[in-house]
Parts: sequence; C-alpha cells; structure tokens
Amino acid sequence: MEVKGAWGLVTGGLCAWRLPGDESGPAAARRLVRQTMCELQLGRDVIEDGELAVSETATNALRHAGSGQGDRPPPLPELWIWARTVPSPQLIVSVFDGARTATPHTSGAGLLDEHGKGLELVRQVTADWGSGPTRSRVDTTSVPGKTVWFALPLPCDWPGLHYRVHPGTAAHHLLLNLTRRGFEGRRSTTGDGLSVLVLTGLNVWVHRRTFCWWTTPHRYLRRPLIDLQETTELLVRHLDTTPAPARSSTPR
Repeated sequence: MEVKGAWGLVTGGLCAWRLPGDESGPAAARRLVRQTMCELQLGRDVIEDGELAVSETATNALRHAGSGQGDRPPPLPELWIWARTVPSPQLIVSVFDGARTATPHTSGAGLLDEHGKGLELVRQVTADWGSGPTRSRVDTTSVPGKTVWFALPLPCDWPGLHYRVHPGTAAHHLLLNLTRRGFEGRRSTTGDGLSVLVLTGLNVWVHRRTFCWWTTPHRYLRRPLIDLQETTELLVRHLDTTPAPARSSTPR
C-alpha cells in the first residue's frame, strides 16, 4: 500500500521512490527523508540523524549498485520509508540497491566508509540498523538486491499504535505486496473466518490483530496488522532465501 503523503504511514502505508543513479542520489535521499520527517513533525535532532544516516546508506547504494541482468542495466537505487510499532514505534528508512552479495559490516574499511564515517556513524545515530537480501519495490518487474535500513524513534504516542486494521483488508494488501515482489499465492478462509495466505512453502495466518507464520518447524513470528510493510519485508526475505514446507497446524 504505497501512499503519497507521510501521514499515510500511520495507517500502514509506505513511501517509496526511485533515486538517481548518479552523485545526486544521496542529496535526493536526504531531501526526501527530511520532507517526510518534517511532515510527521518529528524533532530536529531526529531529523538531522535521519539525514546523516540516509546520506551514508544512499552513498553505499550508489557505489555498490550491482550489475544488470542480460541486456538490462543495473537497477537504480530505491528509498523506502515506513513505520513499525514492534518493538516500539519507529520510522524505518531503507535504501535498496542491486548488489545482493555486497554485505555491509562495521569492522575495518567497510562498504559504508564514505568520509571515514560509514556504517559506524549509522549505528551511532540510529536506534537500530541492518541489511539483508530483498527485492525491489518501485520497478514494474521486481528484481533481486539488498537493502541497508535503519530505525529512528517515533513519539511514544504514535497514532499507529491505536489504529485498527480490518483483517480482511490486511490480508488483501499483504498478498498484493508479495505478488508485486514476485511471490504468487492465494487467500483462503477457514470455517471460523480466519484468513490464510497460502504461498509456496509458507502459510501466513491473519488473525484479528496479528499476522502469524512459522519461521522454522518449531518457531513462528507474530506482527501487528498495522505493521504491514515490516511484515512484507520479513516475508520477502524468508521466501527469497529460506523457503520451508508449510506447517499445517494453526498457531494460536
């Protein structure tokens, strides 16, 4: 569910842009992050931290953009922003590039070492960060790559904490998100009205307030329905890298 304005993030939406594939990319990322955070009326210090961190991650995406497939040029970097409520209200800023195998690290001269700051700077000015394989969002045809993302604190009274999403609506948008990223599936309904997304090697149950799925035969994750975009990214990574047979029992 892509939205045009920042306040759409409150209801589980996503802001996504294609970044320029040249030296203007980091500046464009800073501008978009500042614009989004200002619309959300976040504090000046948090906004400045976001600008610093996205400058580093966008520079990394530009330097390690990957190669094209066949006659296709490498995918342009993308900037994604969404909100999550677990483990706490946070704004997630994620920069995509086509270099899936170029894994960032914090020791030595890592991939994010522009201006001698790099990933260590990202770690210091954000609440959390990470990287992992994923697929593009903005391209019509989703292509493999990776993201480097970071989290910034949102107010403890973030409105998304109190927004209720209808389970049927959540199931529809989650399946649509996954289909657009190249993962086909279908939605079925159990006798008691529970929605189940049946994907290749994985089932996702949509309860009244949570998504739930098995990550291993003995462990499953729960995420609030409002965390639609976070759930999408977790599932894309799971389906893309560690497909497993679906478990037949329904977690409670």
